[in-house]
Amino acid sequence: MKFTALLFSAALLTPALSRPLKGRSIRLRDVDPSLIPEFGVQPGVNPDGTGNCDGVNGANGQPIKIPCACPPDRNQFIADLNANLAAGHVVNNTAVGISFPLDGSTASQLARIEAATVTLQNLEGPGKGCPQAATTFGKQAAAIQAGTASSSPAASSPAASSPVASSPAASSNVAVASGTATSPAVSAPSASSTATGSSSGGVDPALVPQFGVTAGTNPDGTGNCDGVNGANGQPIKIPCACPPDRDLFIQDLNANLAAGHVVNNTVVGISFPIDNSTASQLARIQAATVTLQNLEGPGKGCPQAATTFGAQVAAIRAGGSSSVASSSADSSSVASSSAPANVAAASAPATSSVDPCAEPSDVASPTSIPAPSATASAPSTSSSGGVDPALVPEFGVVAGTNPDGTGNCDGVNGTNGQPILIPCACPPDRDLFIHDLNANLAAGHVVNNTVVGISFPIDNSTASQLARIQAATVTLQNLEGPGKGCPQAATTFGKQVAAIQAAASS
Repeated sequence: MKFTALLFSAALLTPALSRPLKGRSIRLRDVDPSLIPEFGVQPGVNPDGTGNCDGVNGANGQPIKIPCACPPDRNQFIADLNANLAAGHVVNNTAVGISFPLDGSTASQLARIEAATVTLQNLEGPGKGCPQAATTFGKQAAAIQAGTASSSPAASSPAASSPVASSPAASSNVAVASGTATSPAVSAPSASSTATGSSSGGVDPALVPQFGVTAGTNPDGTGNCDGVNGANGQPIKIPCACPPDRDLFIQDLNANLAAGHVVNNTVVGISFPIDNSTASQLARIQAATVTLQNLEGPGKGCPQAATTFGAQVAAIRAGGSSSVASSSADSSSVASSSAPANVAAASAPATSSVDPCAEPSDVASPTSIPAPSATASAPSTSSSGGVDPALVPEFGVVAGTNPDGTGNCDGVNGTNGQPILIPCACPPDRDLFIHDLNANLAAGHVVNNTVVGISFPIDNSTASQLARIQAATVTLQNLEGPGKGCPQAATTFGKQVAAIQAAASS
């Protein structure tokens, strides 16, 4: 059952917007606690001395490391869930919707797990909370989808589950008035690119690219595990929770396709053509990529280094593989692609470059910004031609900081408070970077990745400020070729985006 602020008096709204007190008594419209999924995990299990404890098992059969404080106190959690439902969205992450239908349908059971998941993951702020690996929610969702779970959320037992939550998209189609939900159905982008439905609705899972990476591989005790190999031949560190459970991922992909855009990042379009042309195979990988990178909110998900998507893209472009290839990849081959221009309505985002090093909540990845409207001014030029350098975002990171002897240096800090390793050559020389940016703008697209559009509006609107950071980002990530450049973790662009968005919402 979805609640809105209209259902509550001003006296109730005020405390709902702050963290409710532990032990708060149930109000008239609080949800029935018996319908709230059980965590299935105890906090503080097997502490390793670094603040991490054991969560559910990963795909390798080993426990995924989670903060020892997770999961939270259940009474406090329920109070937070009720506050979110009262507001009609996650209070600590207002872009994330929430609903809690009460009937026993499959869609409604999944929506309740989704409501619990987004509450859990945003306990202290946007993307700041406990990971899904601190619960058996993934297993419970899988059991519900398989029809092997009862309607009681407590019926699911602890088991290896996906540590990454299905997005709020999963519940976006819940029909609140009737308390029922409809399964997301994929809209046909065009007559020639209708998505194939599986027996349960949505795209044909056989067409969804395989991750090619197993979650929880070689944990380092700080929450990071091994992803694909980087240019130095060493595995890129990714959150141990990545990649997510495939079934939940496909559910999120279907929800995005049903909406015609990424539900958790609405400016990012998506399409899933089903023919075997190169463009369509690339568009399917693109759809999988943007779903992966926005699982929990704008730019909050798993990095592409948690998959072999980059290698699959390279193979498709070379004419040697289909989009569901799952061979190992060198992250230097990571490339992103936008949907072909002939795919109608839900074209893939112009910006699809991927940060192979960034962790899900490292810094918010910049969202794709539509080209400026006809009323936007032309780019301001400096005395030497090109954009005004004062409008080009500063990197905020110094190249060559704290080299580790393997070619990697420190970038911005990740969610664990430790620097994310980036190539020591990143970020590049600023003057050369601005030169490349101007070349891209002159061409109207990224010269080294022609499917990626670019714009640089000069006014001070939120959209224009974000578009300028986006232009800088796609230039940075494609310095040497498609997807070959510096990761966003070599800059503070993510923090700059978050600051701009925060200023706009205040």
